[in-house]
Amino acid sequence: MKRKIFQLKQWGLAPKRAANYRALTARELWSADELAEYNWRRRAALVDFLFEKNPFYQEKLRQAGFARGDLKAPEDFQKLPILEKQEIREAGERMISRGFSAAQLKTSSTGGSTGVPLKTWYHKDAPVAELSWRMLHWWNVDISDHAAYLYRAVPPEHAQRLQQVMLWPTRRSWIRALDMDDAGMEAFYRRLRAQKTVYLVGYVGALDVFAAFIEQRNYSLPALKAVWTTAAPLAAGKRTFMQQVLQTPVYTQYGSCEFYWIAAECNRQQGMHIGTDVRHVDVVNGTAPVACGQYGDLLVTDLTNYAFPLLRYRLGDRGRLLPNRCACGRPFPLMDYVDGRISDKIHLPGGGYVAGEAMGGIFRGYPDAIKTFQVRQAKDYSITVTYEPLPGAEMKPVLAAVEDRLKAVLHGQVALRFVEGAIEVNDNGKTRFMISELET
Repeated sequence: MKRKIFQLKQWGLAPKRAANYRALTARELWSADELAEYNWRRRAALVDFLFEKNPFYQEKLRQAGFARGDLKAPEDFQKLPILEKQEIREAGERMISRGFSAAQLKTSSTGGSTGVPLKTWYHKDAPVAELSWRMLHWWNVDISDHAAYLYRAVPPEHAQRLQQVMLWPTRRSWIRALDMDDAGMEAFYRRLRAQKTVYLVGYVGALDVFAAFIEQRNYSLPALKAVWTTAAPLAAGKRTFMQQVLQTPVYTQYGSCEFYWIAAECNRQQGMHIGTDVRHVDVVNGTAPVACGQYGDLLVTDLTNYAFPLLRYRLGDRGRLLPNRCACGRPFPLMDYVDGRISDKIHLPGGGYVAGEAMGGIFRGYPDAIKTFQVRQAKDYSITVTYEPLPGAEMKPVLAAVEDRLKAVLHGQVALRFVEGAIEVNDNGKTRFMISELET
């Protein structure tokens, strides 16, 4: 009954979402060959559209020597040029296709798991929430089930109250990743028990801290059926720990602010299913494709976003495609768990934590000022923020605002300093935005 009421209220207000969801779930029943053919047709249609309606790509494809009609077979897709983050930063709104108005678009601005702020756009009718609805069913839960969220930002109180009314009889609870002290987690836990939360969504670091709190208190959440981790790779040890403490499966999904959803586990946990009906993933070494099963840079194409197309976009993550099929029988191909987005947590001298993912947004809102940044915590708890400004950026007001934000988050317990300079990278060339020498 709760599911029916939820659907009537939500889908009645958003019939396009309902139609998107029905189409997404129908494609789960296709064969792998049918899905591959559909993926190829969508890629070809997107490239045709770019030649017709997108001046940025018209010039980019011309410079690459790729002419209209050159895309004759799936293997030709590898000949298309790669889109880099810096190109998006430099082009900005010039990448928006002709025929789309500002009223039709939504923005997505990110501080970046790699410390590179970026702004992109997408059409307001793009299937965003619907992809998560399909994924939740892979985990034997439903969007109408009671849920709770551990995020960097949560709705303000008045918005939470409105959501509770709109979603009734489904219930939602929230806690900010910045409020992970004992009092905040105790209150959050009691809300989850009272509303009989079925699934929990949050950043890996924040969920790790909350699971440690549950273990220390010897608490339990008997109604919990799934934990959805986001924003960072889910290390095997952390998954095992959280599953043991929370007594429920812990799943991971791969996405970004540019795409929101790319791939996710099913309940078999044999890798992540790529939603190739809406995304396409290539793996390259530099610009050359690598064999299936080999690691490389991930290139992602959004097959739904014609307003602000992202074609063979290098996200900055490394991964690999898997040759095997999942025992679940779904037609979607598999990719391995993504290597590179590493998240540590900030330790406070008083014994508390701030989830590392929460630090990833400290320069949110300043994509035109900051090229990249890195937060490093020393063994004496002090924090150094190293940043690389964009040419011509006025950094004084930006740094003042970020310093005030950090002081509030860290409750004035930790010494801060800002240093302009080069950013350290790891062996894969992936910038780690957060490094703590107190992490073991």
